[in-house]
This record gives sequence, C-alpha cells and structure tokens, in this order.
Amino acid sequence: MRAAVLYKERDVRVEDLPDPRPAPDEVLIRVRACGVCGTDNSLYKGEYPARYPVVIGHEFAGEVVEAGSAVRSLAPGDRVTVDPNKVCHACPYCQSGNEHLCESLSSMGVHRDGADADLCIMPATNVYKIPEGLSDEEASFTEPLACAVHGVDLAGVRLGDTVLVIGGGPMGNLITQCASHAGAATIVVSEPIALRRELARAHGATHTIDPGSQAVDKELKKIRRIGADVVFEVAGNCAAQAACIPLARKGGTVMFFGVSPQDKLIQVNPFVINENELKVLGSFNNQFATARAVELLATGAVKVAKLISHRLALKDYLDVFRLFGGRDTMKLMVRMD
Repeated sequence: MRAAVLYKERDVRVEDLPDPRPAPDEVLIRVRACGVCGTDNSLYKGEYPARYPVVIGHEFAGEVVEAGSAVRSLAPGDRVTVDPNKVCHACPYCQSGNEHLCESLSSMGVHRDGADADLCIMPATNVYKIPEGLSDEEASFTEPLACAVHGVDLAGVRLGDTVLVIGGGPMGNLITQCASHAGAATIVVSEPIALRRELARAHGATHTIDPGSQAVDKELKKIRRIGADVVFEVAGNCAAQAACIPLARKGGTVMFFGVSPQDKLIQVNPFVINENELKVLGSFNNQFATARAVELLATGAVKVAKLISHRLALKDYLDVFRLFGGRDTMKLMVRMD
C-alpha cells in the first residue's frame, strides 16, 4: 500500500509499505478520505511529539475490508469512521471515566500508524458505522467534530450565553456550530482572514471581528459590555491565548482549545484570574463524543461541506504543508481514490 510516513521533523515521505494485517479484535479499513488538521501540521513542524516513524493522519472515513476473527459487530463492506485513540481501560484515568486522558494513550498518526494511507487498522471497539447518506468527506469530520463537542461540553456553554471564538478556521467553525446548538445566543468570531469570517457567519456566528484592523476588546464591549461568558482560543496562538483571558466576564470561562507548541509559555496575570474568579481550562481530545459527532453530521445539524477548500491525492501529500494556514485554505482533504 501507499502511505505518507513521518520520519522526523519536516520529513514526510509518500512510499510503499506492506499491507497491515488485523489482529483478532481489529478491523482492516480501506481509507477513502482523510482530513488534515492542526495537529498534523504541528507534528510536521516538530511542535508536537510523535513516535517516529509513523503513518500520519487520523481524521478519516473508509470501508471495512476485513474483520478480525473475534469481531462480530462489523463486516466487509461496512462504511466506517473511528475514534483514533486507543486506551488501556485499566489506568486510574480510564477507570474514573476519563479514558481520553489515559496514561497509555495511543493515537493514530501520532503513536501508531494512521490513515493517510490506502489501508489502516483499528480496534473494532473504536470503529463506528456511518449511514449511506453521509459522504466519506463529511464523515471524515467526525473526529474533529467530536473534539469540538467535548470542548463545548467542558466549557459549559448554556442557553443565552455570549461566546467568543478566537480563530475561524475549520475547528473554529465547528465550535461555532456546537456553541449555537448548545444554546448560545450571541457568538462572536475573531479571525483575520475574510474567507473564514464569511464561513463563520454562514455557520452561526452573529458577529465577526477582524483583529487585524479592529481591537477585539473594544469590539466585544460594543456587543456585550461585561465580556463573554465563554472564550474559546482555537488557533493555538500563544499571543492570542495570553490576550484572551481579560475578554471573559467576571465568573466566566476561558478555554484553551488550540494546540500550541509544547515548548512555549505565556505570561498571565494571576490577579485578574483570582479577582474575577475566572475558570481557565484546557480541552484535549474527545470524551465519548464520537457517536454524537456521527449523529450531528448524519442529521445535518452540523454542516461541513463548505469547510473543504482543497482536495489532494495521496501522492501529492507534501503539498498540504505548503497550503496549510493559507488565506484561501480551510480543511485540506486527502483522497485515496
């Protein structure tokens, strides 16, 4: 099979590998489409740790080719997507219901071979069937959407809330839609790229801010004088993370959702956090949200078709790092066919 293999920082090669074989509790999946996310870009740049060499990619949909001998719930021909995170079910985090924080977490495309390949394998317990009405590309949004669902759950967005989203890329657009479904009445998206602001408006943002020409704090005060109930920093930008803390109202929540470089620090004023009783949270991965994400996509409650800006063949995989983050780039989709 052909696969995009990450060997080290800024060293990805599309090459031939032996076809993987499923263990008794695993399924072999023919990948149809795989999205590219910020984590993939961070892996490529060396900003996120990986176990080299590894086939990159984890946002995908495909078709079961073979089910292991112990698998009863899936069969060849089933269209599927996955939760790409394998956990141990035995550590204190798993046993307390926080499996996404597992001490032995093994994620596709990071610690174990992923889905930018013709074929991949995954434990059957992590595999979810997708309905026929959902396209492969739409189903490839299941994993990022599950992460957005978890982030909005964790932030506690409530009916009538004012939510500020810093960053209007694909994840910012998914969080905007999830916040809307959670009941937020006012959703403000701060994003310097016009295309992304337009898409945020189409996906439920009530207001947009261009931080390149507008002061975010001043514009937010015009919308709600006391600040946002919940602030999501989605870009993984350290300067934005430091700046977003004063944008929450007293008693509000600041959610660091974006993946920032592992070796970077930000400076915050603890007096502001204490005096205003702010909650500063991080959101990692997804916690039992994959089935909910499939349902949101299948029913059309969350729309993703407009978020795809580029489609690439696997042989052209290296182009994703040239395109990623561009002014006309949203979700990059790698097609195996």
